[in-house]
Amino acid sequence: MSRLTRLNKPWLHFIVLGVVLYLLQSALFPEPKPTVGPLSEARIATLKEQWRVSTGREPTEEQLSGFIAVELDRDMLMQHALDLEFHLHDSIVYERLIRNMKFLQFAQGRSDAELFEQALEMRLHLDDEVVKRRLIQMVEQRLLAKYPPVEPTAKDIDAVFESRKTELQHPPRYSFEHVFFGTDQASRMLSVIAKISDENLDIQAARKLGAPFIQGHRFLRQTPEQLARNFGRHFVEALVEAMEREPTKLGWLGPMPSAYGFHYIWLEDFEPARDAELPEIKQQLLIDLNYRAKKRALRCAIATLRSEYVMQGGASNEQGCQ
Repeated sequence: MSRLTRLNKPWLHFIVLGVVLYLLQSALFPEPKPTVGPLSEARIATLKEQWRVSTGREPTEEQLSGFIAVELDRDMLMQHALDLEFHLHDSIVYERLIRNMKFLQFAQGRSDAELFEQALEMRLHLDDEVVKRRLIQMVEQRLLAKYPPVEPTAKDIDAVFESRKTELQHPPRYSFEHVFFGTDQASRMLSVIAKISDENLDIQAARKLGAPFIQGHRFLRQTPEQLARNFGRHFVEALVEAMEREPTKLGWLGPMPSAYGFHYIWLEDFEPARDAELPEIKQQLLIDLNYRAKKRALRCAIATLRSEYVMQGGASNEQGCQ
C-alpha cells in the first residue's frame, strides 16, 4: 500500500480538519481577557478619606488617579492569584479561613476541610484583607521568579556612592557631661560657673552645684540630630558655633541655652564630620540597590501582566519601568 493510499482515509481527514478548525478558532476568536475594575464609588471615597485623615488635605486629581491605579493593580494581582488557584493550596489562607469560620460560629460538627469548603462557597477569601495580602504576595513572588531583578554591578555601587556622598557623610559627634541650671536658677548660674573656674572643679564636683536633668548628665558620641531631640535646636546651634570658633577645644564650654534652661558643658571628645569610605557602607549600598532593583523588576512584571487583562476605570500605572 502506497503512502498516498494510507493517507486517503476519511477518519484522518476529519482529524486534520478538526485540528485546523480549532487552530483557526483560537486565532480568529481568542478567549476574551478577564476584566479588572472599575473601582466602586465607595472604594474611591475611602481612598479620598484615607488621604484626608493622613494629610489633612484633599487629594489632587493626579494623586487620586495614582491611588486608583495602585488599587486596580492589587485587584489584578488578586484575580491572577485566583486564576492560578493559589487560594486552594496555601496553608496560611487555609488556616485563616478556618479561623474566620470558627469566629463566625460555623464550626459545630464540621471538620476543618468542610469549613474551608464552606468559606470558599461564602466567598470569604475575597473579602479578608489578610488573605488578599497573602495571595498578592504569592503572585509577586512568582512574577519576580519569572522576571528576576538585575543584580547591581560594582559600577552601579560606585555610581550611587558618588551621587550620595553628601547624604552619606558621617555627622560630627559630641561626648560631654554638663551642669544644668533651670530657668529659675539663671540668677545664680554665673556665680556657680565662676566658682567652678576659680576652684578648678572637675565635672563630678561641678555637677553637684547644678540641678537634676531628666535626660541625664552624660552623653556619648551624640550627633546634632540626637542632641536636638534631647536639648532643642538652640542648644545645638550654640554648641556648633562654639566648636566652629575653636574646633580643637576640649574642656568647659558655655553656658549653652536649651529648651529647659542652661547647660555648662564639659566636652570630653569631639569627632568632626567626615566623608564615608566606600568599604564601610558598601553592604548598605548593595542592600539599597537590590531593593530598588526588586521594586523596578516587580513594577515591570506587573506592567507585563496587565496585557493579559482589560483594565477599566483608571490610568495605567507603568511609570518608571524601563
